[in-house]
Amino acid sequence: MPLLTCIDGSQFSFGILIQKKNIFVYDNGSLPTGATVTKILSSYDSQNILVRYSEDVYQTFAALLAPEAAVPEGLMPIPYRSLFVSGSVECAAVTARAALLLNWLHTNCFCASCGAPLFLSRTETAQECPQCRRIFFPVIAPCIIVLISKGDKILLARHLQHTTNIYTCIAGFIEAGESAEDAVIREVREEVGLTITDIRYRGSQGWPYPNQLMLAFRAEYVSGEIRVQKNELSEAAWFSRDDLPSIPLPGSAAYQLICGDWY
Repeated sequence: MPLLTCIDGSQFSFGILIQKKNIFVYDNGSLPTGATVTKILSSYDSQNILVRYSEDVYQTFAALLAPEAAVPEGLMPIPYRSLFVSGSVECAAVTARAALLLNWLHTNCFCASCGAPLFLSRTETAQECPQCRRIFFPVIAPCIIVLISKGDKILLARHLQHTTNIYTCIAGFIEAGESAEDAVIREVREEVGLTITDIRYRGSQGWPYPNQLMLAFRAEYVSGEIRVQKNELSEAAWFSRDDLPSIPLPGSAAYQLICGDWY
């Protein structure tokens, strides 16, 4: 279904208003309606609204505010990652899709072939060049995340990019020409120097930071000693399930692998 150019989203159930990596919600954590977001946007100058769209099938009216724009009255900002933890499955899915599409629309404004401004396609979720007629679809980056078992212990690692003391699973992007299973084997070998077997798919999750699709796996240890890839990880170790370190919050693929239904 196509995205729609729309400045009045009053007919839509969900109003998604994002600024940086925050989404604006009511005090009780619920999403505003499209009518509320429409009213809020009418108080901003056009330069403070980077992009907006609506979508019938998802009943969504979404907009991206400039980083310097003032916080709207009546709503509060929370990291949109929080909705994966505290929000309903429907709200989390709608927010993830909107965050990805808003970022894509904002950062892909011109045709990569001829430089002409792009316009929303009238027939599908895409942008079209009016000059050379090329079609551009949202870019989704597939990633793997894997939980490795060794007897009754599991391997968890602390990533350099994390500012908190969180331990999580081995993860990484799938490279060109790789299968997801090949990427699992390569990432484990590169990041911790281990050989694994019995790779089993467990589930997937859209992860809009900014455009990832996480493919989750379980695997079993075969051989090797942990050798941490210093430019990716600060530490990796085996943990028993009754003595886990701080791990990602519920709602993430990592939590689902470690403690949830995907274990």
